[in-house]
Amino acid sequence: MQKLIYLVVLILIFSLSGCGKKTITTSSEINAAYITSNASNYFSTTQKIVVEVYYEPGAEPFVGTRLNGHPYWEILEDNLKAIFKFRTNIPVIIVPKDQASMYTLPAQNKTTWTPDDIVALNQTYKQASPSATEAHFYIYFLKGNSSDSANVIAESINGTPVIGVFKSVITGSGSGIVQRYVEQSTIVHEMGHAIGFVNNGVPMKTPYQDTAHGNHSTNSNCVMYWQNEGQADLQNFVAHYISTGDNIMWGPEVMADAQAFSK
Repeated sequence: MQKLIYLVVLILIFSLSGCGKKTITTSSEINAAYITSNASNYFSTTQKIVVEVYYEPGAEPFVGTRLNGHPYWEILEDNLKAIFKFRTNIPVIIVPKDQASMYTLPAQNKTTWTPDDIVALNQTYKQASPSATEAHFYIYFLKGNSSDSANVIAESINGTPVIGVFKSVITGSGSGIVQRYVEQSTIVHEMGHAIGFVNNGVPMKTPYQDTAHGNHSTNSNCVMYWQNEGQADLQNFVAHYISTGDNIMWGPEVMADAQAFSK
């Protein structure tokens, strides 16, 4: 199977991270807060999808534009548009592109984060609550590390639209431009889990789940793939991405699931 090198970066990312999708036990209050945050709504009744981005001082997300003049955060936006394009009524998708459109948190002074910690943070600082017609996803850029491992790069917390990103792991993934693509690829991957892939709320059309690694794809050309690779793949990713400008990271299996599930 030939590899699209711009996706191979995710193989390295998750050798760094082990991909952090977590299952947590939440209170009835939190469950009620996210009762409308599910794949069935995302692919049917949701009219607007809003991504809210929060960061601690010293853990700021990368912003600005790529060499082609397009914002880095357009990568996430384009991938969300691709996955929801099969809807009869395509939802409006709002993704912040600059730091002024993101939210600064007070310093949390934590060295480790549990999934419950991140959900509690969101309960305190989220700007808006989700509904059946307006979905909100919450991405937190944090100092410190996951309580599971210092190598975890990000966590999509199961049962919620909340994602934690551990900035120090991203900045340790390479230099300069490499880190920016690592960050965006990580966010697309974790958003994939939060939306319902792989087999995490969105039914599979064909059996492609890598059950040995949880809710991941067996397709190495897909952003939802998991496997260990080396540093050379990351460098190849950067070169390929710059030369092609291709943004869409989903494999055909994920796209087929989205199309079949859309209403």
